[in-house]
Amino acid sequence: MRSLGLAVALSIAAGAAFGQTRPLLTEQAETAPAGSLVLETGADFIHGEPSFVNGAERDRWDAPGVRLVYSPSGNVELDLEWVARIIASGPAGSATVSDWGDVTLRSKVRFVEERPGRPAFGARFGVTLPETHSRDGLGPNTLRMFAQFLLSKTWAGTRLDADLGLALHDRPFMPHAQSDFIAYGLALVSAVGPRLALVGEVSGLAGEGDPGADEHAELRVGLRYGGGHVRGDAAARRGLTRHDGRWGFTAGVSWTLRGR
Repeated sequence: MRSLGLAVALSIAAGAAFGQTRPLLTEQAETAPAGSLVLETGADFIHGEPSFVNGAERDRWDAPGVRLVYSPSGNVELDLEWVARIIASGPAGSATVSDWGDVTLRSKVRFVEERPGRPAFGARFGVTLPETHSRDGLGPNTLRMFAQFLLSKTWAGTRLDADLGLALHDRPFMPHAQSDFIAYGLALVSAVGPRLALVGEVSGLAGEGDPGADEHAELRVGLRYGGGHVRGDAAARRGLTRHDGRWGFTAGVSWTLRGR
């Protein structure tokens, strides 16, 4: 019965979100079954984000964002993410600027599957390829990479996800220099019904940065709703450092195109 209870909890709180992190940024250690294909899309908004070029605060949209996640085997996930457009607008009378967003490639490997008394353990690696021009302060136009260990554990329908690793960001205004960060994330996903889960996290980059390669931290609280092959999500955003925006939101939809 204890094993059956754990299986039910995993099915509700974790299995329903395989291949899907939205609306959170913290990645779970579990992976989707072999052959699974998931498409995520959504929009992010933040108010009062300071430009790393001149410090002026403006409102920023990242939309639409598109992420495709594929599982070539039961313990591996590969994903491609592209923010199609980034738009920033300042106070009344100031110009609105926009540009294409960056492309991010990620890979994840699960080393240990979760079982009673044992968490799931894995790792992921990612690199962001620059597309957004830095002249308007929308993106640093530099290479960025990260490598993290992942841990996930479920108790009675609530899953804890923890990410910890390193991130290296080239500094846009200092050639041949980079900012080294601790990349972290801590999230809770709690099932409150067969189709609804409450989610929350704190995630970011900790360390000494430089304009365009700054430390960041953000709090997100929201929900996921749906079942089967389509799920919606939404969350409130709160920036936690002077380099982040003040308040915002994210919302999106995930489709399981193949697999679960």
